[in-house]
Amino acid sequence: MFMLPKSKKYISCLNRHFGLSSFKPLQWQIINALIEQRDRDLCAVIATGYGKSLTYQYPAFYLNKVVFVVSPLIALMEDQVAALNRSSECACLLGTAQEDRAIKQRILALQFKVVYATPEYITRGNGLKLLRDLGRKLALIAVDEAHCISKWGHEFRPAYRQLSQLRVTLPQVPLLALTGTATKRVRVDICEQLGMRKPLILSSCLDRPNLELTVRAKGAQIGSDLQPYLSWAQEAAGSVIIYNNTIRETEHMAKQLSKLGWTCHSYHSKLPLEQKRRHQQDFSSDRVRLIAATTAFGLGIDKPNVRLVLHYGAPSDMERYYQEIGRAGRDGLPAKCVLFYGDSDAATHQRLQQSQPLSAQRSEELQTLAKAMQTYIQSNDCRRRFILNYFDDQATLAVLPALRSKCCDNCRKARQLKKSSQTLPPAKQMDVSTEARLLLCMLRELGGRLGLGKLILALRGSRSKKISNQGRVHEHFGAGAHRSVAWYKLLAEHLKTEGYIKDEYQKSAKCAFGFIMPQVTLKGCCWLDEQKPEAIIIEPTARLAKLPPKHLNKRRCQTQTQSETLDWGSDLELDLTELDAIEKGERQQAEQQTNACFWGPDLDDIDFKQIDEAVAKQANQTKTVTSSTHDLELLLADCQQILHEEQEETARTLKARKRIWQFLEASYEKRPLIPKYKYKKLSKTAVR
Repeated sequence: MFMLPKSKKYISCLNRHFGLSSFKPLQWQIINALIEQRDRDLCAVIATGYGKSLTYQYPAFYLNKVVFVVSPLIALMEDQVAALNRSSECACLLGTAQEDRAIKQRILALQFKVVYATPEYITRGNGLKLLRDLGRKLALIAVDEAHCISKWGHEFRPAYRQLSQLRVTLPQVPLLALTGTATKRVRVDICEQLGMRKPLILSSCLDRPNLELTVRAKGAQIGSDLQPYLSWAQEAAGSVIIYNNTIRETEHMAKQLSKLGWTCHSYHSKLPLEQKRRHQQDFSSDRVRLIAATTAFGLGIDKPNVRLVLHYGAPSDMERYYQEIGRAGRDGLPAKCVLFYGDSDAATHQRLQQSQPLSAQRSEELQTLAKAMQTYIQSNDCRRRFILNYFDDQATLAVLPALRSKCCDNCRKARQLKKSSQTLPPAKQMDVSTEARLLLCMLRELGGRLGLGKLILALRGSRSKKISNQGRVHEHFGAGAHRSVAWYKLLAEHLKTEGYIKDEYQKSAKCAFGFIMPQVTLKGCCWLDEQKPEAIIIEPTARLAKLPPKHLNKRRCQTQTQSETLDWGSDLELDLTELDAIEKGERQQAEQQTNACFWGPDLDDIDFKQIDEAVAKQANQTKTVTSSTHDLELLLADCQQILHEEQEETARTLKARKRIWQFLEASYEKRPLIPKYKYKKLSKTAVR
């Protein structure tokens, strides 16, 4: 453990200029190296909220010299300049368009201790000249958001690449590279690109134990998705940041929440500057507790009471995600980080990337980052461990307890499964090679002409008009009818994770937007072509366990047990009374949905010919059967009328299901004529 300073002069300076009584361990380790070891440079990865700005501000006051800070974010620099100048004017900002000679003379006269500038300003002739003129008055140069210099980083900026001139121009001045998110590969690249001398690479503990991580699929309505979390944050008297991937989604989110009675501001790059500042100030001062924003919001915002960070749409990469959730719970109190993902998120990021002039190599690097984000979403393991492993925080991983409470949704599921393992039989691994072969073969042979949803419908033999003729005439059409749509979606996620399938962005010839189309990878093609391929095994998961058994997947159960009605991923603290109320409400909602939508077997599976034959066989035995035969004729006539009257497929299907199920219930009450029915097509003879 690195020892904190014992000398009173260090603490006195800290208290006098920053109002603090002690350093955090890593803060002092960095500061001490910058003051005492002037012959080496530093690269530090410091978790959001740890206080990285102190590491470069403190040496300026203690050494009574100038520190230059390079940052790409004007808003962040303006906030830090304003904070430093509250008591006395000791900081300034130099922009690319600023040529105030008086400011430069004041810098040379040491009237400013901390000078902020963009990388463009630093690498221009005047910027480098000012640094040379400072000479021995220059304490150090700090490069903030240093991941921008690395081609492996998520926010690579070409202007940062030119900062390599600093080491050539100023060979004796210490360099400090700071970032909150950097993998091991990025850290090495930062040191190499800046030409650091004997670089000391340091990293804080990246674990934020007060943050609870949750990942959920988007529902049909924004309000139903967010309401429980917003109510929790309101009771906790905290603020909420809701991140969206596009400006359009941000504006839509703010409007929807306002309609539901929540006061919510929006924040994105196209808002007028004055409106952005007003919205940010309202949020910082707690006049408004909710803000819907793009990734442009939050950098440099030191707001301690953010209780909830919501992502409504998966971020483009893990670095951005970790940086944004780091704005929650900076006061050390419990906070929640909830990510809602949807099928269109990947297409959105692909479209945004295609709108930029990216090289093929850079596009591939961004795809690699996106895959890590997708793996995080689909992971069934501890999400905290995933993040720490991604950023190579091995020290924290070594001491992290297993199945920690208040950790993540996957840990909650694991704890529940552990508690119920004594009463339930152990889950077995599932061999999905047969279904995987059907899916991959159909996907490859159709050559990306069907999306995943339509492909699954074709595999199950659906009569949906969405399926093209190419899908209908394929040899595997209907070959996978023994599995449900949800089951195949889980299989597809697993195949993507294992590298058998990949998503490719394709531009549309009809509009400016594109779409995501699944493709079989080289690994998937090799697996298909092998004579005796290795079996594809799926480990039992909570999501898979919630799906109906193999032979029951075509029917929706009308009654649910307590373990099915309670949400596996519930991460809100509820007492027993609230749990009972929720369970009762969910049962009522399930009954309403059952009465409205799910009426027995799918219409695709109905074979009235079999009913006709069974009824005709016993038609002369009893009067009851004759009555049933008459009821059947009425049913068939009603179905024919529904098919003619309803043009919309969904409404037609729901009405037909309801009518058929009513007949079957009535038939079974009178006499179970057909103990096991399996239907295929409508009878042509039934006309009223």
